[in-house]
Amino acid sequence: MSVGDLESLRAVIKPVVEGEALELVDIEIRGRGKTPVLRIYIDKDGGVTVEECAKVSRQAELALTAENSMNSPYTLEVSSPGLTRPLKKPADFKRAVGSLACLVLKNMVAGVDSGKTLGVITDANDTGVTFEIKDEGKSVEIPYPDIKKANLEIEF
Repeated sequence: MSVGDLESLRAVIKPVVEGEALELVDIEIRGRGKTPVLRIYIDKDGGVTVEECAKVSRQAELALTAENSMNSPYTLEVSSPGLTRPLKKPADFKRAVGSLACLVLKNMVAGVDSGKTLGVITDANDTGVTFEIKDEGKSVEIPYPDIKKANLEIEF
């Protein structure tokens, strides 16, 4: 599916999710075979319940059918983004302040090599994050455009 197709799906699904006072974290389509999987990730402060996922699933199915958004058979999955959720938008990083995260940088930034870097998000704003590198105690400012991938990590 193209980015435009995902955006049209997002336009159908987002009002359903927000109507339940939840946040649409992401949508993705996996598989190109007979039955692709449409995954909808939802969240709220304190996490989502199985009942909320089921309700969004039912309502999203109705909305997608009414809009004829999926023109072939598909499997619909609705879930939370999980403990190691990806961080994609500034709001995700702001919510994760104080949390352990793994960042993959596009280029060297503030002396931090590209590749995986583990640390704590100590601040986040609309332009980037302040990140304290684990085991070094070094704090660096990283602009969002320099972050290739980011996700929360579980601290043991």
